Amino acid sequence: MKLVLTSGGISNKSIENELRTIIGKDFKGLKMLFCTTASNYEGGDMNEWLIEDLITLKNLGFIIDVCDINGISIENFIHRFEWADVFYFEGGNTQWLRKCIHSSGLEEHLKELLETRIWIGASAGSIVLCPTVYNSCQELFDEYVKEFPEDGLGLVDFQFVPHLNNEYFPKIRKENLVNSSKNLKKVDGKKLYALDDSSAIFINDKDIKIVSEGEWFEI
Repeated sequence: MKLVLTSGGISNKSIENELRTIIGKDFKGLKMLFCTTASNYEGGDMNEWLIEDLITLKNLGFIIDVCDINGISIENFIHRFEWADVFYFEGGNTQWLRKCIHSSGLEEHLKELLETRIWIGASAGSIVLCPTVYNSCQELFDEYVKEFPEDGLGLVDFQFVPHLNNEYFPKIRKENLVNSSKNLKKVDGKKLYALDDSSAIFINDKDIKIVSEGEWFEI
């Protein structure tokens, strides 16, 4: 399984080059399913980031199908995932994305789909891969929605916190995360990676590689 967990998408040449390496070919002509579901819950400024990411990916050469899985029957969108070489799950509200992946029926197909495809996540699109999407560290984002799920897809065995040192998320700082992670690790014992918007985690089966032009740390 090949997964790419980013904080701010394909934000620099180092991440771009490593992505090209893990894919094993140039991006031009590769088919990408771009899922906007998490972003649609947030709206507002989130749409600016989404547009910027789409422009970046289009300029890299991907053929892009933009899809929102909320409210659409799986019969009407599963063929679009089967068509794609790469999935890109945009940021936004992680709990909402998690809810939609389950309620749409996509969850039961993901492991099979990812046998031959790559998942790239930006922010929420990365967090949703983890064992939980709400915990003592994610609480620092102040985005909790009571009626939405707290469990993640569990496709990775660690916790991921994006936007380290980002001005829009003033609580996402090393000292706060170190303190909060004590409770998290008591509950599930998982390792935590915190990355800024210039960093990414690349997973190629069991191999994990951090690529960064900024700051990150693990606990």
